[in-house]
Amino acid sequence: MKIILVTLLLALTTLSYSQTIQDIEFVNKIYQIKYPKNWQLDSSKTMGTDLLLFAPLENESDKFRENVNIIIQNLAGQNIDLEKYKLITDKQLENAALDAKVSESEIVKTGNESFYRTTYAMTQGKLKLKISSKCFIKNDKAFLVTFTSEIEKYDSYKKIGEEILNTFRLRK
Repeated sequence: MKIILVTLLLALTTLSYSQTIQDIEFVNKIYQIKYPKNWQLDSSKTMGTDLLLFAPLENESDKFRENVNIIIQNLAGQNIDLEKYKLITDKQLENAALDAKVSESEIVKTGNESFYRTTYAMTQGKLKLKISSKCFIKNDKAFLVTFTSEIEKYDSYKKIGEEILNTFRLRK
């Protein structure tokens, strides 16, 4: 029994370590972001995104690929700063789904960088999802970087999801 437990712990440690290595950096003229080499990049701008990063499927029965996406919203002429963006988003989340539950919603200031961070859970179709995002505002544009996971898998993917979100940088 102890051998099985030790083997299981070693396998989990190896799996979590391999999921945190960020070998690839995507860079364009607006932003940059790092992600693990086993994740798939989609820059085709599908579904209103500027960029999608997909985790590999876990097995043949896996129905949802955890992902990080980047959406750029034009805010020109709307006079929206981070505080106003937070208020609008918090209100939208209340109305997004009957079961939406916000666990985090705050403006974070680190050095000379500020962003709005939120984490919430909701049902979308048959999927129960947990979502963490960061929003940066620059030059009348909102840059929303979002990590989405099935709620029951969130804790397994949280570390790598947050690491990817934390590598996002706006360029000059």
